[in-house]
Amino acid sequence: MREQDEKIAEAKIRDLFSTALRNGEKKASNFLDPAQQKLAEEISRDFPGAGYFFDGGFEEAERKILVVFPEYLREEFFSLPVKAVRVTPKDREERPGHRDYLGAVLGLGISRDKVGDIVIRPEGADILLKEEVAEYVGLNLAKVGKIPVEVEEISLKEVARPERRYKEIKGTVASLRLDAVASLAFGISRSKMAPYIKGENVRVNFRTVKDPSAEVKEGDVISAARLGRAKVVEIGGSSKKGRIYVTIHRFTG
Repeated sequence: MREQDEKIAEAKIRDLFSTALRNGEKKASNFLDPAQQKLAEEISRDFPGAGYFFDGGFEEAERKILVVFPEYLREEFFSLPVKAVRVTPKDREERPGHRDYLGAVLGLGISRDKVGDIVIRPEGADILLKEEVAEYVGLNLAKVGKIPVEVEEISLKEVARPERRYKEIKGTVASLRLDAVASLAFGISRSKMAPYIKGENVRVNFRTVKDPSAEVKEGDVISAARLGRAKVVEIGGSSKKGRIYVTIHRFTG
């Protein structure tokens, strides 16, 4: 997240907590990305007496809605304001990608925070949406790019589960600096990775990091513009030469 975007997100999240406590009701945000979810967790500490949870419509969702409530309403029923639509190209030989589907929805005038995960299927895609825009998308999404499509609403239980394919990379690094670990993850030299990081092209756990010497931990997700995304799944011991063993999953789909 850019600094200005983070300030806007923080203001909205704080307002959500304040409103839920003041009105004594459960309140839901728009979709938050993982960086905004972490920000919400940090902000929650400033609101004693407030409970919260995240839900993106299905367990593996990356983009999720934040639901905030006074603790005494924890057990009270809440209908998640999320719907799902299934988009199927009429020409079954065509295979639009994630960007194509997202672009088609945003092209209808829908803001990004009203759109959750987009799960690509062999026959099309399942798209999670805020409830208030789902019907509009269903009635108006006629094409993805130049490809005519059919749209139907499906239940959240019917949403396809994403298949995360990855390449496992095992190697050693001189240290757990971001430039060293990212260099191993994406297969480019450390000398090229350092200025790439300084140019604000790399995020750790979905927050932009500009310091090549920032330390990476087990479980961290590294995203690099135009290079992809990788997760540090294991940090092992050291070799005889003092280098650190690392196992990384670089996502390929």
